[in-house]
Formats: sequence, C-alpha cells, structure tokens
Amino acid sequence: MVELIIVSHSKKIAEGIQDLLKEMAPTVPIHLAGGLEDGSIGTDVTRILEAIEAVDKEALLLSDIGSATMNAELAIDMYEGDKAVQFYDGPIVESAFVAAVSSGNGMELEQIMDQLKQEA
Repeated sequence: MVELIIVSHSKKIAEGIQDLLKEMAPTVPIHLAGGLEDGSIGTDVTRILEAIEAVDKEALLLSDIGSATMNAELAIDMYEGDKAVQFYDGPIVESAFVAAVSSGNGMELEQIMDQLKQEA
C-alpha cells in the first residue's frame, strides 16, 4: 500500500488533512511533518526525513507552499535508504485525497502519480 507524507508549514493543517483522509481511506498510513518541533509555523528537513524513515516501503510526499516544497524535495534528495518516495507538486488537499483513496483501492505509486498528473 502506498503511504502518504504530508508536509505543511502548519501542524494543524497537516493534522486536518490527515483527519479528512482517514474518513475516506482509513487504512492508508499517513505520516505528518507539519510545523516546527516547537509547534510554530515552518518546515524542517529533519522532520521530513523522519517521516520518510517511518514509511514501510513506498510513499507519496505532498507539501503545501514555498519552503515546504523546497524542503520536501531536499529531504528526498538527502534520503539514502531503499524506500521509494516520490514528490507530487499539486494542491495538497485535493492531491492527498485522490492519492489516499487510490492507495486504499490498491493502486501502485506510479499509477497514483499518473492519475494526479491527468487531473492537474
């Protein structure tokens, strides 16, 4: 199953997206890297790498805006493990929704990426 990693400047936004997705795709694992460790607004490459490490096999990483996208891409570049993690740059809520439902229905990572690109 494709897992999701949600990167947002806001812990509350990341948690809200997770709440929404759990309603539609309750079995899909969702890892969060929202806000900074102290709860303030921002993104942190270390937190994103920790989310990647928490993935079992493969994941789709989605981010909100600006430096979240930059840090998400940087974290993927820095990651040295064997998990398949791909980044999709699209509207975070809509993309996460499509990805979670698709993963819950058994789609593979490449299929989900193709589906997201078609809907863009």
